[in-house]
Amino acid sequence: MKEFLKESNKNIIKNIKNNKIPFIDKKQLSLYLDSLKEKNIKVITYFDDEYPEKLKRIYNPPVLLYIKGNIELLKKRAIGIVGSRKCTSYGKNITLSFSEILSKEYVIISGMAYGIDSYAHKGAINNGTIAVLGSGIDIPYPVSNTNLYYEILKHNGCIISEYAPGTPAQPFRFPERNRIIVGLSESIIVMEAAKKSGSLITARLAAESGIDVYAVPGDINKKSSEGTNNLIYNGATPIISEKHLKDLFNIKQDKNIKLKSSIDIKIVSAITNGYDSFEKIIYYTNESPSIILQRLTILIMENLIVENNGTYYYKGDDDYEKDIIFYYFFIDIYTTFLFFAKQAGTL
Repeated sequence: MKEFLKESNKNIIKNIKNNKIPFIDKKQLSLYLDSLKEKNIKVITYFDDEYPEKLKRIYNPPVLLYIKGNIELLKKRAIGIVGSRKCTSYGKNITLSFSEILSKEYVIISGMAYGIDSYAHKGAINNGTIAVLGSGIDIPYPVSNTNLYYEILKHNGCIISEYAPGTPAQPFRFPERNRIIVGLSESIIVMEAAKKSGSLITARLAAESGIDVYAVPGDINKKSSEGTNNLIYNGATPIISEKHLKDLFNIKQDKNIKLKSSIDIKIVSAITNGYDSFEKIIYYTNESPSIILQRLTILIMENLIVENNGTYYYKGDDDYEKDIIFYYFFIDIYTTFLFFAKQAGTL
């Protein structure tokens, strides 16, 4: 059996097809499968109907998949989101926003690592997300993501791994894990990546497999953007705003989505009233710096706000202006009504 398993996955699959299977103790196998069932771990093989057909297209597809959670997600259209473990606030905020938007139509897949991967899952968690581990199916890695591991399962998500329970995380297993993310995805988005990054390996695997690669452009002065900017230079499709994201992936546009955020309205109100620096906006809105930074980043990407040397300018939005005009028009009418009502003695 050991010699049989030393072969590449491709050769193992070929040998099984040719009925070259070593002796297996069926009793031990039955006990092993029962132990997995007790842990709510499902196993599917390359030859099972439940095995995703799209995963068979990759080089060296996994022979076995260990699965916890909602296996039905493997049949749905999916987008892989990957990026740097050492992500910036910019990368975090964009990932949360993009992942939430895309999860309305697609299953979001990532590797549950530090940084971008974690935020990709968090943004999509309410709609079901798939985490592909570089460790045994029962070992959340990194340990700091243990809560995320169980939150994914709690929200009808799915955890998968090609490694048996108890298998520790090792550096070489993460690139191996990445090919599964690629295989299950119809597109890969690199959110933020340095020049030498595992995310670039994922992007290369996707390109070699004929899968579309997208990247979010970043600050040319920051190392965390070197990888993504180089991807764009070499042909990856840039995603430059939420609207552009929706156009690219056929997500239904909600014309009033910006107006639903009271924080966005506060920010625009601050800027138009002269509170046009980051510190002044925080003072005016009385919101936390992290929330203001997140929303400013989105508003800038939506081309509603521009920033120049620390000063923010509002470019204008018809729906917003109509709502504000209507609001003040209503206030004027209501105030006039109260004045005449008091004069007439009816109040």
